[in-house]
Amino acid sequence: MKKVISMMMALALTFALAIPAFAANPTSYSFNASSVSEGGHYSINSAGHNFTMEPDIQVPTVNVFVPASNQSTDKLVLNPYGLKYTLGTQTDLQDQVISSPIFLGSLSNTPLIVGMTVKATHPANVVLASKSLAEDTRTTTNSVFIWGQVADAGEGEARSESSLSSVTFSEAYDDTEGKEGSMILVKSGDAGSTRTGLYTIPAVETSAVTAGNTAKTQWACVKFFGDAVKAPTTPWASADKVKLAITFTFTPAMEDAG
Repeated sequence: MKKVISMMMALALTFALAIPAFAANPTSYSFNASSVSEGGHYSINSAGHNFTMEPDIQVPTVNVFVPASNQSTDKLVLNPYGLKYTLGTQTDLQDQVISSPIFLGSLSNTPLIVGMTVKATHPANVVLASKSLAEDTRTTTNSVFIWGQVADAGEGEARSESSLSSVTFSEAYDDTEGKEGSMILVKSGDAGSTRTGLYTIPAVETSAVTAGNTAKTQWACVKFFGDAVKAPTTPWASADKVKLAITFTFTPAMEDAG
């Protein structure tokens, strides 16, 4: 008798746990003690009791903002002699490499991995160095070291040069293998330089994306830095310029489901 009661309790418990899984107007099944196995389990022949799951898929919504280039304002300035220079709202700059900022925005419900390809064109006498020239006292060619970085530029409406004060960049290029992080070195050659995982722009809540709430846009900023030989054998001339062609890629990243 005790054995039958325990089996019936197991059946009742199993049945109670199954109730939340029933759809509207479920099919009714009846059980008795004889249909329960020694361990308190039961089974139903699935023949004729089909259940259809309708298909659906959730895919990311990707909206990115990349500014159109403007030849009159978007510049990469070589300033080998460290003269004071003003570029847009950036005033009294004396860096040897000065650039306009590029702001990239994302109103996407998935994180986006930013990749970048940079191709440089320059006169034959200009050499693009592979390491910093800041402490170099031997190089006498018209050499310049240029690197770029992608940094967090916060959340909000469209960004401009006035937003630079809130963006933090590294003070120097880290050429330690595997530690380049969000940096990219500008190289000579037709292939240029490519990095596919420079920076990840955070995701925006789906509700803000659906509503087109640009105040929730996540921003990143790209800027170029570097140094140059100050006193080459042949003095720097006005024709010694470096032009950059930049291509960005945005790849949806998988979020940790926890």
